[in-house]
Amino acid sequence: MFAFARQHVRPLAFGALHSFYSAPGQTFFIGLFVVSFGADFGLDPAGVGALYLAGTLASAATLLFVGHWIDHIRLVHFSAAVVVGCAIACLVTSLAVGPLTLFFGLYLLRLTGQGLMVHVEATATARTFDRERGRALGITALGIPISEIIFPPLVVAGIAAIGWRPTYALVGAVALFVLLPLTQWLLYGITRSPRREGGTGGAFRSLLAGLRVLLRSRYVWAALPAMAVLPFYATAIMFHITTMADIRGWPVGFVAASFPALAIANVCGLFISGQIIDRVSARKLFMFQMIPLLCGMTVLGMVTAPWALPVVMASIGFSGGLSKTTLTAVWAELFGTETLGTIRSAVAMYMVLISALAPFVLGALLSAGWSIEVVMTWFVIIGVVCITPPVIAERYAFR
Repeated sequence: MFAFARQHVRPLAFGALHSFYSAPGQTFFIGLFVVSFGADFGLDPAGVGALYLAGTLASAATLLFVGHWIDHIRLVHFSAAVVVGCAIACLVTSLAVGPLTLFFGLYLLRLTGQGLMVHVEATATARTFDRERGRALGITALGIPISEIIFPPLVVAGIAAIGWRPTYALVGAVALFVLLPLTQWLLYGITRSPRREGGTGGAFRSLLAGLRVLLRSRYVWAALPAMAVLPFYATAIMFHITTMADIRGWPVGFVAASFPALAIANVCGLFISGQIIDRVSARKLFMFQMIPLLCGMTVLGMVTAPWALPVVMASIGFSGGLSKTTLTAVWAELFGTETLGTIRSAVAMYMVLISALAPFVLGALLSAGWSIEVVMTWFVIIGVVCITPPVIAERYAFR
């Protein structure tokens, strides 16, 4: 693994930096500012959650139409636009004067950070590597768990020392003056480009062609329910983790202390998935990647002791690590890399839409008086049903 990383240090570092700096738009990062948003704009947690939902839905609707351009323009230009967009998103958020401008900031953060930064990492890596694609994706995706370890203490300290607005502005400045030149320099070691430079008409026709290929695949239709399991359940649990801890009487400090379990398990999942994909196939791994998550949710439902919290965090991280490399590799195996940007954009849009609904659904169930035990039982049952179609699809070699 280390020899492989040394041999391909530039493309791997390029991808890892993009996944690392997706943090400003990730749920774990934005969640650190929820209290500050509420205090400045007079919003309760439900109000902030509604803005988050709206911004996420808007970013999902935009992602397909922006993300497919990675198939048509040079990577150096697309990457630069995404990094600059992330910096602008941080600045807009830091300058928000009310709920409307905060919504716009959250929309840009979700689009450029959680959406396009990861999109650049996965698409560029999948195109650069062929035979060892799984291993490469496992390495570049390490940026996310590393950011989950590094950013929270820095952000909390920044908010306490200089306030939330300068903290977000500083994150944007680092993106503009450090990340941008560094990633542009790293691209000199990546020679693979998109298949062509295309005009608007050609790009639109290619977008439609890519969507037709995707929608005609029986495997894709079989995989749709399983693809929804991780983004829905993980987002729901992470967004309401403090609420569930309060219901169970767990110390709030124990919630923060459980985050390393998430990051460490995520790293383990990334490394393991890369090895399995290269030796077997991504489709075979896809059938089983949600099992750790469902096991962790079973523990959360059945165990009221505080140790259930790091267990469910680890299960989310491990399944997330498996999924991060597996999905991109599945599309590359099925459809090749020519229209990979279009296909990833469409899939990401679907998964972001699913994740946007999760906090509302779980919040409504808990507010209606459903116990954590009952909610997790039903979530696990539905999850088992959702992961069954891909098993059937793989058994009969659907394409």
